[in-house]
Amino acid sequence: MNKLYVSRQPELRAAPGITGELPRILAQKGHRSVAVVTGGRSVRGKEVWSRLTDGFLEREIAFLDFTARGEPTPEMVDRFRDEVLRDLPDCDSVVAIGGGSVMDAAKALAAALGMHEGGSSGAGGSLPGIGAYLEGVGTLVPDGRTLPLIAVPTTAGTGSEATKNAVLRSLGSPGFKKSLRHDNFVPVMALIDPELYLGTPVDVTRASGLDAVTQLMEVFLSTKANAITDALARKGLALAGRAFPRLLGGEDTEDLRMDMALAAYLSGVGLASVGLGVVHGIASPMGARRDIPHGVVCGLLVAPSVRVTVAAAADSVRAAYADAAALLGTAKATDTPEAAVESLINVLEGWAAPLPRLSSYGFTAVDIAEIAEGSDVKNHPMGLTTGMMAELMREVL
Repeated sequence: MNKLYVSRQPELRAAPGITGELPRILAQKGHRSVAVVTGGRSVRGKEVWSRLTDGFLEREIAFLDFTARGEPTPEMVDRFRDEVLRDLPDCDSVVAIGGGSVMDAAKALAAALGMHEGGSSGAGGSLPGIGAYLEGVGTLVPDGRTLPLIAVPTTAGTGSEATKNAVLRSLGSPGFKKSLRHDNFVPVMALIDPELYLGTPVDVTRASGLDAVTQLMEVFLSTKANAITDALARKGLALAGRAFPRLLGGEDTEDLRMDMALAAYLSGVGLASVGLGVVHGIASPMGARRDIPHGVVCGLLVAPSVRVTVAAAADSVRAAYADAAALLGTAKATDTPEAAVESLINVLEGWAAPLPRLSSYGFTAVDIAEIAEGSDVKNHPMGLTTGMMAELMREVL
């Protein structure tokens, strides 16, 4: 029997237009000086951004805003931190409005500011860069000091608004894609506003949605799964199965966007509680080597990962994948487990078909062999050899 562990979660508020309430919420919680991190196009230029900035001014909330483009690097976070310390020294909170990369940047910024506030200075009073606290990269361990973070996602993918880690990247070979992690880094609040998702391009919806579906499946199949995460993953898969195909088909309603956003949120809660599987074990070194969107990696690899796994898995693992197929709505009630798994693979491949192949991002057979050597099966339901991991990547090269 697994030990039951469920990570702490944010205070969650989900409703159309809830983003406009952010200045009031900040003021109610006593925040008067805030660093705001957004994406390049997720909110700026929209009416809601004017409402937010006007609301900050009306409630006398000082703010300094940053744009995080692309996956965040330690250098980006250090630059943001130094600007806040210089221009907004009494900053008492951080707000993230954007996709998963924005969440990661803001989460790391909140931690960097919290550790500075707590007196974490190096020799001579200099501040260590945030990279010094990254798992497998730095030599320092974060102790959990952080500023409060309010997360407002604009894509339904990583569920980072519910997780305790911030992923930072250094691109190249050698490069890294590693986490800054502590239970206290979970945002104190998440606001899910379906209005922010309306009009999201279908390619972004596809990649981010496939990330959420992959996470939900990996939570469902995790060797650390428990009764609580099982219930969350089941609900998330059902929500995604209802909303995702229709969004890909061109429908774009607040109800569908809310369902998919909640599915992504639940995937994040599961990730923080029981970890993930082989797709994310491969995605980390792959994302460190080439500039490829994380959701694209997940979308390309999820179907091959199921195929490679079930080819050598125990009956219980096949049955779990069949359950996932039923929850996603890809299988009929009368299907055998084998037929259900086959339908799952076919549908996942169909959802991922429009994505560019790995070679489009410069990956080669040599890259794949080296990435397989550096990958981790993490909490996957069965061990995969290096050859198996290379095989599933070669399917989508």
